[in-house]
Amino acid sequence: MFTSQEKKGIFSLSLIFFFQMFGLFLILPVFSLLATEEVEGATPALVGLAMGSYGLTAALLQIPYGAWSDRIGRRPVITFGLLLFAFGSILAAMSSNIYWLILGRLLQGAGSMSSPIFALIADLTRPEVRARANAMMGGAVGLSFGSAMSLAPFLAHYIGLSGLFWVITVMSLCGLLLFWLAVPVPDQDPVKATQPIGVLLKKVLKQPNLTTLNFGAFACSMGLTATFFMLPMTLKANGWERSDWWEIYLSLLVAGGLVMVPSTIFAEVKNKFRQVMVGGILMILLSFALMAWAWSSRDFVWLMVALYLFFVAFNVFEPIFPSLVTRLSDAESKGTASGVYNFSRFAGQFAGGLTAGILYHNDLPFLPLVLGAAALWFLVRALGFPNPVRHASPVEKPE
Repeated sequence: MFTSQEKKGIFSLSLIFFFQMFGLFLILPVFSLLATEEVEGATPALVGLAMGSYGLTAALLQIPYGAWSDRIGRRPVITFGLLLFAFGSILAAMSSNIYWLILGRLLQGAGSMSSPIFALIADLTRPEVRARANAMMGGAVGLSFGSAMSLAPFLAHYIGLSGLFWVITVMSLCGLLLFWLAVPVPDQDPVKATQPIGVLLKKVLKQPNLTTLNFGAFACSMGLTATFFMLPMTLKANGWERSDWWEIYLSLLVAGGLVMVPSTIFAEVKNKFRQVMVGGILMILLSFALMAWAWSSRDFVWLMVALYLFFVAFNVFEPIFPSLVTRLSDAESKGTASGVYNFSRFAGQFAGGLTAGILYHNDLPFLPLVLGAAALWFLVRALGFPNPVRHASPVEKPE
């Protein structure tokens, strides 16, 4: 059971995540087409770069932000990031050239505050309920995904890509206001790091179990961005009207949610994190194998089946990754560990967008093969991942 402080912190931070992720998901199902049609100088490779460039700066800054929050506290760092994200959204909304759009996306990524926010969730919750707290955060992300995917085709028809970025600006400013009015201060001040960032970073990188989680985050995010680059192109090529796309996106949400909640409960209650991870990876590998076959045979139905399988498997990892990262890091390096994790996740987004933009029009199934190779290496690492010791406090170490 959550305490009242935990409930308030989880609810308010989940709502902030909803605002930010709603804005990001709002452009995901239509970005590749709208950028091609509305932005001067757009090519598939540059559109892929613009789509993934958010992940580039987000990746590069997650470790410094996490370590910075360990030293000066979470709140000033999060405030700075939310303001920067809003500025990047305004620049993207005003862009008519693909290069200005890329710059706006880079600034949006520079304002991503995942590391300090995940660390703040850890500050506000006990280790034994942290996976459930992250599942609730994942639920907010899932809700934002469903609502954004449902609304995006309609909004895009009336307000275009620029209008979507103005909506993102408003949502980000609402998140900033909510952060200062509703997010509680932890009962106890989190342990602030006294060691240099380099020492904290070396401590985190030397832990092989954290390395496994970080590579898994990279592989999953790379696959997610690449598949969502493909999906609108595929739907358009097969005669789907933009106003009907919500049917696909909403069903993806429902399928993912039906798997995410029970798999998280099973992993936490039964302490079967490794088993859940391996099952999710096997489903991802199956999805990429089907995707490669469907790509070669130009089979739309099986390609959609592969995309559904991937998204269902992806949702297995969303709540358990951040929970395990905070469990396997000590109090002083928690923000740095979250920074490395989110660096990996956003680097995967950048790699997925760039790779998809380059390989999408290739007749051979190079894209699913590249994604499958990354998932296969994740499986090799996950097979040796130990389940954490139960109820170890304040810091849980692996068995």
